[in-house]
Amino acid sequence: MKNITSILLAGAVLLASGCSRDFLERPPLNQVSAATYWETDQAAIMGVSAVYDALQVDRGYRLGVMMFGDVAADDMACYDPGWFVDLDTYTVNSQDQQVLGSWRAWWAGIARANTAIARIPGIDMDESLKTRLVNEAKFVRALCYFNVVNIWGDAPLITTEMTTEQLSVISRSPKEELWAQIEKDLTDAQALPLNYPASSLGRATKGAAMGLLSRAYLYQGKFEAARDMAKAVIDLNVYDLHELYIRNFQTAFENGIESIFEVQFVPGTGGWGNNEGNWTSNYTGPNAYVPTGGWSIIVPEPGDTKIYEAGDLRRAVNIFEAGSVYSGIPYDPAWSPQKETHLAKYIVGDDIISTQGMIDADRNMPVIRYAEILLTYAECLNETGQTAAAEPYINKVRERAGLDPVHGLSKDVFRDAVIQERRVEFFGEGHRFFDIRRIGKSDYYIRQVLGKENFDVNKNLYFPIPVTEIELNPNLVQNPNY
Repeated sequence: MKNITSILLAGAVLLASGCSRDFLERPPLNQVSAATYWETDQAAIMGVSAVYDALQVDRGYRLGVMMFGDVAADDMACYDPGWFVDLDTYTVNSQDQQVLGSWRAWWAGIARANTAIARIPGIDMDESLKTRLVNEAKFVRALCYFNVVNIWGDAPLITTEMTTEQLSVISRSPKEELWAQIEKDLTDAQALPLNYPASSLGRATKGAAMGLLSRAYLYQGKFEAARDMAKAVIDLNVYDLHELYIRNFQTAFENGIESIFEVQFVPGTGGWGNNEGNWTSNYTGPNAYVPTGGWSIIVPEPGDTKIYEAGDLRRAVNIFEAGSVYSGIPYDPAWSPQKETHLAKYIVGDDIISTQGMIDADRNMPVIRYAEILLTYAECLNETGQTAAAEPYINKVRERAGLDPVHGLSKDVFRDAVIQERRVEFFGEGHRFFDIRRIGKSDYYIRQVLGKENFDVNKNLYFPIPVTEIELNPNLVQNPNY
């Protein structure tokens, strides 16, 4: 069940309080104020549900992670000038509306979390529930800040409710301070439960906090800390790989044994954009496979079929290509703007749903899967001089994919093998750009191999601060060369 979404009243209250920059201002839907709302345990529960709801904001986990993690990398392309072409071609500037949308999405989540964290402790309610709800909000705040620091680098560090006047003069903090806050929030969030009853599936857990913290350590190059945290997740004995890779992308297996955290989506709650549904199938699919419109806005880069080893079972899940058949309909490469492939993984798991609304799909978006924990542990064992000990963990992922195990690799070759494994395992899940950046190979993969000559490591490793935000607050100094 996905009942932590659709909390519109709480969302309206949260948006009207605390961080009230222009991108958080909305017309009032009722007369409830922040001062009077946060009085009961039910208000706290609904308020934290609204914090989660921020993850669904447009250009957040509705396309935003794919924008930066895949389109801006060497895996996905965009040919529609109304959307992500500038990110794909490295001509993006501070006036880009897609970047602005993502900026607003993550700050909406941070603002809602800050309000919940500030207000819930003052409510007369069960103390254990109070602590749990605050830690859930801290997890979401950490997740939003994780995306902020990876997309823009240095950024304002806001952990309290602030007035418009305060926000109009706040400066960017060094990314090291943001990482420290992420680590602190996720350390606190490890007090969360290991699991929830079916009525509350989708809330952050102890494992989710530990898994995201392991990724945060990895992205900072803290290999020993990332290794130990990944091992701690493994030792929880809560998660495992699905027998079949495709089950990660089937609605019947959502929040299943491999899922550590995923963003919940529910169809049928509203019209265009004003809903709780997922947009991804419309933006990535062909018309023949998405009855309400497959727009082919995000598609694989030409030649992406070459990244798969022979016999890799993930290929048929990740891409539609010549020879693919979905719901009895043969795939035609002419449907794609690059005349080769479409991204399949957010479509292929379920049969065509003729009643699905436009940009209103049921499919959740994966954020942390157990496969990532295994590959993080393997990578960090290798980086800390334990390459042979790392082999079983990468091989467990490869075995499910139908591939032979790796054995006897040098440290450098093993590192490349893990990054390649992450590429095909998480194809289209928003990891690739950040993976090749953190290992220092963005220029190699994007400019040299892919041939996108506009890519400049002195500019494109981070993205522009939206000019509208700098106009509101001149202290938000722009990233270099934008």
